[in-house]
Amino acid sequence: MSNMNTALRRTLGLGLLGTLLLSGCTAPTGTADRPEPGKSSNPNTQTPGSAAPTPSPTAADPQEELREKAEALADEMSLAEQAGSLVMAGVSADGASAAQIQALKQQGISNVFLRGRSQLSHAQISSHVAELHDSLAANVPADLPVWVATDQEGGFVRVLQGQGFSELPTALEQGAWDAKRLGAEISELGGELADAGINVNLAPVADVVPASLGTGNAPIGKFGRQYANNAGDAAAAMLIVNEELAEAGVQPVVKHFPGLGRVSLNTDTHAQVTDAKVGDDSTDLEPFAAAVDQDLAWVMISNARYTRLDKANDAPFSKKIVTGLLREDLGYERLIISDDLCDAKQVSAVPVGQRAVKFVRAGGTMPLCVNESKALTMAETLATQSGEDEELAGQVREAAILILAEKLRLQR
Repeated sequence: MSNMNTALRRTLGLGLLGTLLLSGCTAPTGTADRPEPGKSSNPNTQTPGSAAPTPSPTAADPQEELREKAEALADEMSLAEQAGSLVMAGVSADGASAAQIQALKQQGISNVFLRGRSQLSHAQISSHVAELHDSLAANVPADLPVWVATDQEGGFVRVLQGQGFSELPTALEQGAWDAKRLGAEISELGGELADAGINVNLAPVADVVPASLGTGNAPIGKFGRQYANNAGDAAAAMLIVNEELAEAGVQPVVKHFPGLGRVSLNTDTHAQVTDAKVGDDSTDLEPFAAAVDQDLAWVMISNARYTRLDKANDAPFSKKIVTGLLREDLGYERLIISDDLCDAKQVSAVPVGQRAVKFVRAGGTMPLCVNESKALTMAETLATQSGEDEELAGQVREAAILILAEKLRLQR
């Protein structure tokens, strides 16, 4: 699909621009000039009236520097350590047991997702998260951060509900706010998460649910998880959320690529959930293309099957979707995370360990597993099969390099 790159990006960009103009919505200003969390502004930025700086012939590209450092760190890791570094394992938001933490530590896992619903206070959550950071720090080289993620969209999807955490309404309600209010509310949320030691939020939703389907869309529309029922308004809100989370030091994750707004059933609770409408010419891709251009968010892959894109494979196992459409056509270069691959009914026919293998083979970076014991199986299977398969070993190494580069980026 790579030969479609320029045409597809142009088509999506023009379509989104037209929708934004017609709807009166605009993306947040200043996004392109805002540094990443912890990253200083470009010292070579030209001020009015100043002479343009002479570029140094020896100056290294920052992205190349990150890549080189990440490669060096990855090459110091064993294959088992690389495999463990890929998996994000779910633990209860009310706190992981000592045995669970020890098992994660032994398997080399350093990415954790706080799952479920918790009424614990901000102080209590902060204490649990600090324990995770301290216990798993040895699994990350060069004093790089442990990733602790949660899911704070608003409305029904709000893991942390105790005192000290914002009680955000649904994304559909948030999308009706003006940009100033939305930015302020998400800035407050980002600060709460960062202060608790949470550095990844599996939000915002970039899916577009047609008004004609509405609550008939079980995974998104039923709970008002979409910001709007058209691509332009959805993208405008999503970009603000990305910017404010990133500014607070929390990594945003846009989901669920290539769009989960047109299905009727929920992949968490049903198998054979299929979308026969989304293709590489669909407006559903526009918010994701906007997020790629903004370059702040990771991308989460939907678990559904998209017959116009790949009749034979669910999205997380589809090289056509993960590598072809997202990487090559949209030009996305950063971390690709799966939706839950452990308890989701959609992928239950595939053995647990093979779900991680198939995701990495498709071009994915980080398999997410909300079940801690199954996450261990994923890491073990990735390590074992990589030792027997040179091609898979190379893909595991590449994913480990991407993860290390992202952790280096966060550290700056």
